[in-house]
Amino acid sequence: MATTDIHRTVEQRANRAVLTFLLGVVVLGAPLIVAMYLVDESVGEMLVIGLMLVPAVSALIARLWTKERITFGRPAISTLLLAFVPALAMVLGYGLLTLVPAAEMTFLGWNVSVMSIAFGILQAAVLGFGEELGWRGYLLPQLRRTRSFLTANLIVVVIWFAYHVPVIFAPGLYSNPGIPLWANLVLFAVAITGFSFFLGVLWEKHHDVWSPTLAHGAWNYLVQSAWPLMFVAVSPWVMGEFGVVAGVVMIAIALIWVPRFSRRYRAPVDV
Repeated sequence: MATTDIHRTVEQRANRAVLTFLLGVVVLGAPLIVAMYLVDESVGEMLVIGLMLVPAVSALIARLWTKERITFGRPAISTLLLAFVPALAMVLGYGLLTLVPAAEMTFLGWNVSVMSIAFGILQAAVLGFGEELGWRGYLLPQLRRTRSFLTANLIVVVIWFAYHVPVIFAPGLYSNPGIPLWANLVLFAVAITGFSFFLGVLWEKHHDVWSPTLAHGAWNYLVQSAWPLMFVAVSPWVMGEFGVVAGVVMIAIALIWVPRFSRRYRAPVDV
């Protein structure tokens, strides 16, 4: 078989795998999203957890249907440690704001035990695995078979953002009620772009799903739960992943990492 024919076959198989996975996300996720607008907030929170598992289930279905494998990989200690960079950069940003009087940021003290942090991250990582098995265990590897690092991760960003948008619109489930809806969408788009590219970098190093999963869990627990117990800001525009700090931090991290990896990993990879 000629090289061109082999490339065309790989492209067809990868595209089929991507489309099958996305179809699964839509078919499985749509009923949960519709239900979020029909039930009260407590039930809606359970539906959000269910939605986090949809990418993993979709990846398993796509694996069975297309025979294209899920990439689990083996992480290195270095990437597992790097997984904490975004969440730690966030707390550093909050800490720096406490030194600026105009920011009106206050440090409340270390109010979370080490054990509770470890358990919280582990619990959040388990739920995060429900997403990462789909996004970076199946979708990103299939995209990278035929596309560059930059293009593949741009596609993941768009899909990942679109996956969150209906939940942001659902009242009281996943947004910052202190700022306008448009600001929630814009600030979240900025933060998730930087964060998604950072996870793409972690994946690129060893082609494993575990480092992105740990980063996802650390971010969800520390940024959403632990850090708000230690810091308080007068302005609702500051805290959390819908805050200005998250956007600034994640874009800064992305600008440090992405240009180098975009140049280094222009060619598709065989995973």
